[in-house]
Amino acid sequence: MVSINLDKSRLSLFKRTKKELLKEIKPDSSQTIKEKKFIENIIKKINKTPGNHLSAVVAGSFGKDTHLKNTKDFDIFVSYPPSLEKDKFIEEGLSLGQKVFKGYFWEKAYSQHPYIRGVIDGHKVEIIPCYKIQINEPIISAVDRTILHLMFVEKNISSSQKDEVRLLKYFLRYIGAYGADTSVSGFSGYLCELLILFYKDFQTTLENVTTWSHPIKFTLLKEQHVNLARFSEPLVVIDPVDDSRNVASAVSLKQLSLFIAASRAFLENPSIDFFNKKHINKVTYHQLLNRLDNFSLVVLEFEVKDLLKETVWSKVKSNTKKIITHLEFSDFDVLKYEIYYKEEMDKCYLFILLNTLELPIFKKIIGPLVSDFKSSQNYLTNNRSVLGPYIKEDRWYVIRKRDKTSVKSILLNYSLNFDLKTEIYVLGEIHELFLKEDALSDFLTDFFLSKEKFLI
Repeated sequence: MVSINLDKSRLSLFKRTKKELLKEIKPDSSQTIKEKKFIENIIKKINKTPGNHLSAVVAGSFGKDTHLKNTKDFDIFVSYPPSLEKDKFIEEGLSLGQKVFKGYFWEKAYSQHPYIRGVIDGHKVEIIPCYKIQINEPIISAVDRTILHLMFVEKNISSSQKDEVRLLKYFLRYIGAYGADTSVSGFSGYLCELLILFYKDFQTTLENVTTWSHPIKFTLLKEQHVNLARFSEPLVVIDPVDDSRNVASAVSLKQLSLFIAASRAFLENPSIDFFNKKHINKVTYHQLLNRLDNFSLVVLEFEVKDLLKETVWSKVKSNTKKIITHLEFSDFDVLKYEIYYKEEMDKCYLFILLNTLELPIFKKIIGPLVSDFKSSQNYLTNNRSVLGPYIKEDRWYVIRKRDKTSVKSILLNYSLNFDLKTEIYVLGEIHELFLKEDALSDFLTDFFLSKEKFLI
């Protein structure tokens, strides 16, 4: 296995790049002081509020001091005793959150249980109730491990490694692989922290990533090695605070492959130019018309009004998998497909690039070997052919007529099974959609890129 390591001539370039990046991405002392004061005031307010809560801490990247500059999101976890009944737990958590946001915008959001999120003085804040549990104790709610994650990272990470985590997060965000939610299916902040704890720094992490071949499995604790075999995802990193959990379960094979390829590209030339945004001109209406003349594109529009972001991605990804399978079963060659959706949009779009929008009316079906008596007899009596069965070389063949030949008609019929209202666009209908939905220009620009962004 060949490893791409930084040679001496590139090492100085990497160090300069690292220094420049940290200037851009690391919060300065002024920002940190203001943010700490902001959080302290909220926690004081929580602690003064009567209730069964035991403590409140800011978790996530800010709580571990691995956050990037201009972070405006703060997750405050309020712990409750495990003995508190679930209904009372939810009731108190929601009531407490609403009191914190008194006089500010807030809304009820949902994970496994509801919580309150909103905006205070320009900062996005989430007040999330959780149960207080110990390491390897069963969770009662989905977020109970979060405070344990905070404690584990705080205990094991060095001051210098916090900057290494920032570099890794920024790298993954740049290539589009940062975030464990279903819209990204990439690397969570906690997973980034564990990777740095395992490999020690950003450079060594990327050098090791270049050699990865899935499945990749490891754990930070020796006693957890016996648990590795139970996981089957492409990337497995056992949670140090929970033997039964793979921290990397959300990472898709595509995002894992993207991380490997981008790590190789960066280490081959570790300059700041890698991170400089390449100016890519938006696709204009006339350029789109030209590309549609050269490519066969179909667009599915899903009605997702009033659905939560996670629900949208879950439903659309599930439908997409079924659609691609159905198209390939119907003999279409799917060249590329991507989903476009931004939070709070009423519509979600699936773009599918095909080799054709129209199939031939007739299809040749290969049958069994003539020498296979039993299969031949069955084939001769059970086929729906317009021509045949006939023999070519040593096999039976028939010609069948397709019921539907256009991709639109096939998808219109198939979309009746979906639980989302669906519209389908081809050819000139896409032109009109493009004019109606201006936001699609950025997406289509990226969709028609000839290669991955980091290679441009």
